[in-house]
Amino acid sequence: MNHTETIRQWPEYAALTRARKKIMWPLSIITIAAYFVLILAIAFNPHSLGNPVGNGVTSIGIMLGLGIILLCFVVTGIYVYYANRVLEPLNQAILKKAEALK
Repeated sequence: MNHTETIRQWPEYAALTRARKKIMWPLSIITIAAYFVLILAIAFNPHSLGNPVGNGVTSIGIMLGLGIILLCFVVTGIYVYYANRVLEPLNQAILKKAEALK
């Protein structure tokens, strides 16, 4: 058995895999859903997206586009926070234990 197969059997590796999936799926679904909502709004109700916000010249579509960009920043921030607090300690534990295999 090589080192890769050995590491994949460790409980620390299983915990890391579970933790990654725990954060990956919700954040991916949120991001994809936001994009689909925007695309569906453009496809089925383009005229309302051209309406200005308040008395200004900025349209609702522009605001929704900026909202998507901001959402991506927030999702990235959440992932980075989670990765630094949860994933990285698990990763370091695996690396430390793997060093002993050499």
